[in-house]
Amino acid sequence: MDKKINALKELNSTNPKKTIELSIECYNSAKKIDYKKGMLGSIMIQLTKYFDVGNFKKVIEISKEAELLSKSMEDMENLSNTFRLRASAYTELGFNDESLKNFNKALEISEKIKSSDSRFYYRSLIYTGMATYMAHINTPIDSVIFYQQKSLNEALKMTSDKKNLNRKYYLISRAYMNLGMTSVAKGNLKKAENHFTKALEICRNKNYSINIQTEVLVLNEFAWLYFDQKNYDNAIQYAKEAAIMEKQFSFPYIRRDIYEVMFKSYVEKGNKGKSSEYMEKFTKLNDSIVNAEKKTINTPVKHILSEKENDNRSLMNRMMITGAGLLVLSMSGGWLYWKKRNHNLHLKYEKIIENLKKSESAEENKISAEVLVIENNGGTTYPNEKTSGLIIKNDTINNILLKLNKIEDSQKFIRKDFTLTFLASELNTNPRYLSEIIKQHKGKSYNNYINGLRIGYITNKLYKNPIYREYKVSYLAEQCGFTSREVFAVIFKKETGMTPSYFIGQLKKENTTYLQ
Repeated sequence: MDKKINALKELNSTNPKKTIELSIECYNSAKKIDYKKGMLGSIMIQLTKYFDVGNFKKVIEISKEAELLSKSMEDMENLSNTFRLRASAYTELGFNDESLKNFNKALEISEKIKSSDSRFYYRSLIYTGMATYMAHINTPIDSVIFYQQKSLNEALKMTSDKKNLNRKYYLISRAYMNLGMTSVAKGNLKKAENHFTKALEICRNKNYSINIQTEVLVLNEFAWLYFDQKNYDNAIQYAKEAAIMEKQFSFPYIRRDIYEVMFKSYVEKGNKGKSSEYMEKFTKLNDSIVNAEKKTINTPVKHILSEKENDNRSLMNRMMITGAGLLVLSMSGGWLYWKKRNHNLHLKYEKIIENLKKSESAEENKISAEVLVIENNGGTTYPNEKTSGLIIKNDTINNILLKLNKIEDSQKFIRKDFTLTFLASELNTNPRYLSEIIKQHKGKSYNNYINGLRIGYITNKLYKNPIYREYKVSYLAEQCGFTSREVFAVIFKKETGMTPSYFIGQLKKENTTYLQ
């Protein structure tokens, strides 16, 4: 039995699907004879591989048994790793509180691992997961880099003997890849390329046996790096390499990324045939993933609930019963309100689409915030407000307004650090003058002005490019400069009178598209 499990660990890096099938067989055989070591070894392989192929529901589902087996055997390595994998699965599914709780537990348990190499190994994995968690909750990029560097440092502490060689360099390759991704986010593309090159060299070094998934991930990151540099031929070349290798283990999340970069690269090259082909592949796969994610949501919710007190569930039941009674009483009035509200919402939606159509004749990348204005929508304007008493020369005002128009054209406003002080520095003026000119001539405070531009930018993207309608709200928020999806959703509704989900849903429903 132990030999079979060790053989599965070797197969682990080349054929995840086959590994899962065989590990389930191995687990069932071990369970029949109540061989706990065999059961635990098999289930840990399943946990790792289910996570690698993106089946986060299954990770959470079977992690409880792995936890119980590890505790009963006092196996600190597998216990720490179980909490880490569960935490990472929660991260991917958006359960951030549960994710952090499990990461902290994994770190706490890792201190009890006796082997120093194993302790370094598992702590490196935990820090990698925590870096991903930090990225998911939109913390400053330096927080993400902090944990990525900690992961690399732990890996470098490991010895390079035969037992540790492969897993040490697996960690190092992933650390370089992750540092490359954050270098891209910081705009240091040369540094990113160096990190990706180091990662790819390790993956292709015959002295190490690194799982094929890591190489595919690095190739995919190279493709996006070259896309950002407008080197579309190289982007397509690396994406094609990644696509061929991905077929060997089938990871839908990576494949979706590959299709997206290929679609966008072919669009930029003006190849309508290929861009349509890969856009169709991307859309079909994305729909499949989104539907699968909807089905998986019950598992983590059940797992979280199972760890709460029964009193909480009783309270929930009482609240549901009370709510149901109130629902019956308010049903008739609610129906009429709902109809009226939906009618008003759709009128606002039609107004935005009408304005967007009018703006199509303008420059491709320019859309003013005024395109989205919905009368009496609750936005803050200052048309009748007394001025601050500042005396600003007309030449200065005209010069700043001209520069503001250029800023709108450049789309610099989607930067997260686009503060009043930053913009004043860009325009070579002082913040007080700039704030007053925006208030008088744009009819808005600085924050409302910038937020309006950002919402105008992303709404234009959603209208003109159907691929944006497939993205998560958190991604859309990030793309237009907001620090969190919650703030984005509030501002979007304030500017347009509707939620992002409603607007996207209407675009999909009516198949509204700018692209021909």
